[in-house]
Amino acid sequence: MEKKNFNLRTVIPTATIVISLLFIVVGMKDYGFWKGQPTPGFFPIIIAVVLLASSIACFIQIARDTKSEAVHYNRNELMVMLGAAGIILCTFVIGLVPSCLIYILLWLKFVEHASWKVIIIIELIMAAIILGVFTFWLQIRFPMGMLLEMIL
Repeated sequence: MEKKNFNLRTVIPTATIVISLLFIVVGMKDYGFWKGQPTPGFFPIIIAVVLLASSIACFIQIARDTKSEAVHYNRNELMVMLGAAGIILCTFVIGLVPSCLIYILLWLKFVEHASWKVIIIIELIMAAIILGVFTFWLQIRFPMGMLLEMIL
């Protein structure tokens, strides 16, 4: 029986499995799923379940892979990972909605090299969707962050 080395590629699916389970538990415990109508935890729980299923499938696919190649990430993959980490860190400071809007702005300007006109239009559409649909209509409470908590 051949000894199989730890595969570094399983780290990200394992982390997303843990994160999705955390979101499912917190969503069910703190926000609920359905009480005659969707509750604030409805969409986060659905997204977390989809993340869990895709993470498990990815983990199984990587675990079955018999090739033992070194992991190499290209620049674009690292940019996405750093962007996700930046959103998570900034969420604690300025909140989720501003973090996402800043991420979109930075991505469009420095990665996609979009014009300011396109960036402003996309930012306005995203802000309208996030605030209109999720905040006002579905009444989902997004994390505010330390700065917004102090201000409000």
